Amino acid sequence: MKVVSVINYKGGVGKTTLTANLGAYAAFAGRRVLMIDLDPQSHLAFSFMTPEEWRDKYADTKTLLSYFEPLTRGADEAVDLSSLVIPLNMGDLLNLQGLKLGLISSHLNMIDIDMQLAGLVSAPTQIMLAANSLKTCSYLRNQLDKMKDEYDLVLLDCPPNFYLLVKNAVVASNYYIVPAKLDYLSTLGVMELQKKIEAYLRQYEEYRVLLGEGRYRPVFLTAFGIVPMMVNIHKGDEPISAEREYMKVMKDNGHYIFHFVRNNSSVFGAAPFDGVPAVLTRPRFNLTARRIVREMQELGEEFLGRLGI
Repeated sequence: MKVVSVINYKGGVGKTTLTANLGAYAAFAGRRVLMIDLDPQSHLAFSFMTPEEWRDKYADTKTLLSYFEPLTRGADEAVDLSSLVIPLNMGDLLNLQGLKLGLISSHLNMIDIDMQLAGLVSAPTQIMLAANSLKTCSYLRNQLDKMKDEYDLVLLDCPPNFYLLVKNAVVASNYYIVPAKLDYLSTLGVMELQKKIEAYLRQYEEYRVLLGEGRYRPVFLTAFGIVPMMVNIHKGDEPISAEREYMKVMKDNGHYIFHFVRNNSSVFGAAPFDGVPAVLTRPRFNLTARRIVREMQELGEEFLGRLGI
């Protein structure tokens, strides 16, 4: 099982769009896929269903809120994470059999969870701080480990910050992928994000050594690459020159650059009503839409190929 965090602490860069479409494509390609939404906005669920359907069927019983709340209350045993999985019926909608795509939805009240988790981590001594931090930030990983034979791929859609829910994703993941706009601030943000992740992993390892290395497993996290999102096309199928230059800057800094996705939000807007992300649709009359779908499919194939699944 490969676990991949989709992460960028800059908002509005297409994290959820990327997660939904990569997950759908991987399931279509025969992989067993689980998507977990750590963002309180809960938009990943709304990529596959309407807000009304989510509220009526799942909001009270099948969200990540039910998983993290016991931790904030000091409960010893976690809720079974697999019990919160919502099976998505894309196979039925596409007249295909055997597609396995599951979702663990977030909840609007998850915004309070991060603050409550922060309270759990504080401690008067360094050893207590290390113990509280590792316990809190390993909470998601512990349950995902139990599901390793059920899925080939787990995608974690992270909120735009670097608080404790995101640290849970970092500890649980084998890889992280960064969706980014191609502009000056986003280029700086990608570099800062990498520094932030590396600094946290050093702290995690220091805490692990302090407590005794056998109590918590090390984290081996690979920077998997950058996906240029909302790319502006000037002529043909190439990004405008300014955005090509930003791609070059990031590549020169050692980042792998995935296939880009051009800017056209209208192509992705119908997914909640149809239940099928854009990557699996077949636009008939809109040339731009067909190109976007093709680009997303090429990205999905590249992503699975690099993961080796």
